[in-house]
Amino acid sequence: MKNFVLIILGLVLSINVFAQNDKENVFVIVEDMPVYPGGEEALRNDIATLVKYPVVAKENGIQGKVYVSFVVNKEGKIEGAKIARGVDPSLDKEALRVMNALDKTWKPGKQKGVAVKVSYTVPINFALDKEAAKEEKTSHGEGVNQVFFIVEDMPEFPGGDEALRKHIADSLDYPEIARKNGIAGKVYVSFVIEKDGSVGDAKIARGVDPSLDKEALRVIKNLPLWKPGKQRGEPVRVQYTVPINFALN
Repeated sequence: MKNFVLIILGLVLSINVFAQNDKENVFVIVEDMPVYPGGEEALRNDIATLVKYPVVAKENGIQGKVYVSFVVNKEGKIEGAKIARGVDPSLDKEALRVMNALDKTWKPGKQKGVAVKVSYTVPINFALDKEAAKEEKTSHGEGVNQVFFIVEDMPEFPGGDEALRKHIADSLDYPEIARKNGIAGKVYVSFVIEKDGSVGDAKIARGVDPSLDKEALRVIKNLPLWKPGKQRGEPVRVQYTVPINFALN
């Protein structure tokens, strides 16, 4: 019996907001997003199968969430995998190894009917035992206030993930003060989908600049109602994390 548990959260939705077109033509939002064979659940399962908890991390009680970003190229292969947010060299290295070891070919993303490169960010959470994993899943309070990360029926944005990405991109306004001062970067926003489908407890998990952070929070707080998540048939509170990348050329 392995004495660790690996929790892979749903794919984080990366939203790029460009003042100009990206010179390298790597998109984050396209009309037809890349699709992993079998979907996101198959991707999570394949990653979990490949991961080996580093011995040095296990012995030293090191755990945490590693964010890995990568590009699905025009041929449906993963390239340019890198650590967007690391925890420890051993965990970071293992997360990168696993992403580079995925050999299945994705259905590539398309923009205006043409295959293009598309960027993704995947959070991989390393936890040392099942009890730790259980603690994390309901770590924000108890009883009616429990907040889950993974549930049997995950919350759904009206129209799905692609509609969520488009809604966020359409709603965002690059702050003028940030534009004038050349401020760019990726803002991580965490929030809770409440039992009634509303967005609550939105906060900056990792900020860049007050102007960018404020705009990211504004958009997330004004998201429309979701279909709430359910555990054992009952609506529950579920947490999400969305990275929004503000980029200037």
